[in-house]
Amino acid sequence: MKLALHTAVTSLIATFTVCGAVPASAQDQASAQPRPGIVFELGAGGKMVPSYFGSSDLILSPVPLLRMKRLTLPNGFTLGGGSDEGFSLSPAIDVISERSVKDSPELVGLNTIDTAVELGVAAKFQTEHFRIMGEVRRGFGGHEGFRGEIGADVIVRAGEQWTFHGGPRLNFADSKFTNTYFGVSAGEASLRYPATTAGGGLMSAGLEAGLRYQMDEHWAVEAEAGWSRLTGDAAKSPITAQGSKDQFSLSFGVLRRFDIGF
Repeated sequence: MKLALHTAVTSLIATFTVCGAVPASAQDQASAQPRPGIVFELGAGGKMVPSYFGSSDLILSPVPLLRMKRLTLPNGFTLGGGSDEGFSLSPAIDVISERSVKDSPELVGLNTIDTAVELGVAAKFQTEHFRIMGEVRRGFGGHEGFRGEIGADVIVRAGEQWTFHGGPRLNFADSKFTNTYFGVSAGEASLRYPATTAGGGLMSAGLEAGLRYQMDEHWAVEAEAGWSRLTGDAAKSPITAQGSKDQFSLSFGVLRRFDIGF
């Protein structure tokens, strides 16, 4: 349930492209401005991720999916819509589930880490066949550090239905984050887990690839697979030594598009 909460809230990240503009004339507004309303994709799927940072065990959890595509207010101000190309900003949200001995017996002796909510901002620049993106988030609850990611994708479209993407990912974190999830305090220290301090910086590097099949104007199917390799103090942590430096993920889902006018 805890990991399900993590992946569920993670998947509720809304993607808005900021593109509000004031039309040059009333005629332009009538012809170019979309009608007031909201367009979004809603669906469900599943995701396999490590049970905690550094774990070699994967857990499959159900995942609700929500993608905000466009919001147009009655005054004409618009967020999103149009082409995915260009520069966009979006809120970034993630939830890291509680880490405890109850769920992972191999962590005996280590303190429980409460659920953490991360809030931040994401940015993306996309062309027809390429995009670069990055985001940074600050934790609340289980940790109070900063975590971020930068990446790039090659985008390949096969007709109007198939879209493939793939590229590298780099994950960063500050020392507050790494000490929370990879460090071992003096009070927790044991033969299995000697006292450890983990510094910030590059936490992992890897690859991600995915595809989307647009069945019709309303329905789509998506799948993604990712691999990353823990680096630096995260890789040297005695917690990782009980699991694996290699972290894998796999997700899939079915989405339906809704267009609701105001």
